[in-house]
Amino acid sequence: MKLLIILILFIFLNNSNSDIINQNQNQKPKNGYKLSNGLALTPPMGFNYWNFDGCKTNLINETMMMDTAYAMSTNGMSKVGYEYVNLDDCWMAKTRDENGNLRADPIRFPHGIKYLSDYIHSLGMKLGIYGDIGSETCKGYPGSENYLEQDAKQFAEWGVDFVKMDGCNMQVSQMKKAYTDLGKYLQNTGRPMVYSCSWPTYAYVENITMPFDYIEGICNLWREFQDIRDDFKEWTQILDEMEDSVPKRSQFAAPGSFNDPDMLEIGNGLENVVEYKSMFSLWSIIAAPLIAGNDLISMSKETLDILINEEVIQVNQDPLGIQGNRVYKNQNLEVYQRTLINNSYAIALFNRGDISSDITITNEMLNLTNHQNFNIRDLWTHTDNGTFSDTFTASVQPHATVMIKLSPKINNNNNNNNNNNNNNNNNSSIHLPLKYKKHFLKN
Repeated sequence: MKLLIILILFIFLNNSNSDIINQNQNQKPKNGYKLSNGLALTPPMGFNYWNFDGCKTNLINETMMMDTAYAMSTNGMSKVGYEYVNLDDCWMAKTRDENGNLRADPIRFPHGIKYLSDYIHSLGMKLGIYGDIGSETCKGYPGSENYLEQDAKQFAEWGVDFVKMDGCNMQVSQMKKAYTDLGKYLQNTGRPMVYSCSWPTYAYVENITMPFDYIEGICNLWREFQDIRDDFKEWTQILDEMEDSVPKRSQFAAPGSFNDPDMLEIGNGLENVVEYKSMFSLWSIIAAPLIAGNDLISMSKETLDILINEEVIQVNQDPLGIQGNRVYKNQNLEVYQRTLINNSYAIALFNRGDISSDITITNEMLNLTNHQNFNIRDLWTHTDNGTFSDTFTASVQPHATVMIKLSPKINNNNNNNNNNNNNNNNNSSIHLPLKYKKHFLKN
């Protein structure tokens, strides 16, 4: 009998998750075209060299990329979900070949991109590539304007798995058509390629209103705001912009489509460990892509331990794909909340001030009206910290984040009526995007 019940629950949960994904993919934006590549159902995880190498062509080469991929496959990163090894600007030759095809710099990538792709795939990981929707990349290499279909086919032939398209050297007014067309061409190749767009960044710089209800239908993720820097005030400003912008960015995040506040700066040396832990915590709460932007070959164990914290990564990779929000702010003290699967919540208590302070969360603050008791799990100390029923207080160091997970306590008296009531009450207060509420509340 127990085996039968377990089997029924397994089938129900699988069908429920499929319904969530299918419901999201069947929504069509106003242009009638919907990116339906079935990719990035959780925020992508991987590596990109730009934050520490920039366009230093003496460092950007085949050996560095292969060594990085090997490091990821052996240091525990690939095991916890980092799978994309991404090129950025400056990998190309300065000109296309005689047939108009993009080509890698022949000195720095002597075997070409297909060779690099094959090697990365042999390690069980995936290759990402950089291009630009305009006439040239930001650093003056060949752009894809007038070559969108040809370049999409070239990426597919090389075995590319992730395409990041920048937006230098193109008018913002032209980007809607260009990014939409490239999305179609990528999909038409038949090769699964995550599609990352940069249109919102350029709209932001020029103070142009961005149609997020449109871009969420044509791209898997989209860069926003200014480029990030290894500076606590800089990345917290991006966090503020994500929270304070109108329309609210979190409403557009879902499996297959995510806001991208830019790559991680963890390990690049200009911040301390406490600040790097905060960045990792908050990027996970807001369902941001986790793209490591540091030197993975020679990083410290301290840096690696932050990047492979599985309990925090599980929050980032939660299958509901719901972006967390700030639910409390009092000067330098803030609380972020993210709804997780199984009626659980991730909570980040963030102190951006310069002195240690207590931060308290309450049922009212978290909009938990069902009087449910929760187990408290600290995701950095990896300890169980008792029960949350009404309030919880933590002492938080300057620039630090205490990150906890609240999981419902199991009712051991097996009172089915009470359990049903608790579930119904919890569903009525759960923080879900409208696109999911109908699914969860239909019963």
